[in-house]
Amino acid sequence: MTGDPTDGPADETGFASSTDTPGHRLSAGLTIGSRVVVRYRLGEGAEAGATDFLGELIARNNDFLVVDTKTERVKLIRADVIAAKDVPPPASRPGHAHERISADDLEKLMAKGWQALDRGGLGDWVLRASEGFTGRANSALVVGDPSLPLDRALDFVEKWYSDRGRPAVFQVHGERGFAVEDVPVAAALLERGYAVGGGRDDWQRVLIMTGLSAAVPPLTEESVPVTADSELKMDWLMAYGEQRTIVPGATEAVLTGSDGQLFLSVRDPESNRIIALARMAIHPGWAGIFGLWVHPEHRREGLGTTLVSAVAMVARENTMPAIYLQVSADNADGVAFWEDLGFSVHHEYTYLTRPSA
Repeated sequence: MTGDPTDGPADETGFASSTDTPGHRLSAGLTIGSRVVVRYRLGEGAEAGATDFLGELIARNNDFLVVDTKTERVKLIRADVIAAKDVPPPASRPGHAHERISADDLEKLMAKGWQALDRGGLGDWVLRASEGFTGRANSALVVGDPSLPLDRALDFVEKWYSDRGRPAVFQVHGERGFAVEDVPVAAALLERGYAVGGGRDDWQRVLIMTGLSAAVPPLTEESVPVTADSELKMDWLMAYGEQRTIVPGATEAVLTGSDGQLFLSVRDPESNRIIALARMAIHPGWAGIFGLWVHPEHRREGLGTTLVSAVAMVARENTMPAIYLQVSADNADGVAFWEDLGFSVHHEYTYLTRPSA
């Protein structure tokens, strides 16, 4: 993963150039590794024109932006930036906002919504390790070109995880119902003794469901109050720990590792304890829902629907027409819940790893 270079002197004199220009301020909010559009001044004076550059932001320092437009890699002077913003991945097929994105692009977007504690790369593949906290944060995301022949790429990934004392886990995706053995990477892994799901039913098939924020039922006057915090609070974390094991340090890092997130909760009016929660990841044009949970004593009260409605309201108010989530295919009740709220399957993925002895 590429990060911002450390700020430093702009030239050999030792004096930093001015970074307090409109162009510097406008480009400060751009996300390294994301798709951006930058409007750029051409020349000086009132007659100077402008042009837009659309592509991936590769790097940024005090003076320059580097944007990969796929046709060229351009180096832009930050002081000459007129406007700049992160933008959603490009549309690759017809449909509504949540349907137009490709599976590859949505997988890469979701990886940014659940950032691993330790990250690496091999070409387009994303390597993730987080001390065992969740499969998503401890697997190699197989997307695009690994930049090496397949056998060498698999060797590289296995060593990367071995160096960290972790088993190698590969996340491979396809259309709904895809045959795992038809994916070249998966076929090679099966030959190496890997198994689909690695012995875990919830890892066999995971559905990526998407929907429109405008299609989710709105909150009503009868809806219970929902709190949305931008910071992770201890009582939220403790309530989250009722649904899955917390790995101290790693869990907090993953939960707070996105470029933007909200921690939503519903409290019991009498005890003031959290009885329902969800995490919302924030992206340009997209919202992600993670960790939706309702205390067993308060299920069938509509609290899950209320939380999803709250996420959709925030999304609508912040120009995020599309929402994604992930649910295990073996969770029939969970799949039905999301379908009732207007979500449908975009694609699915599976994990491949060697079964535990």
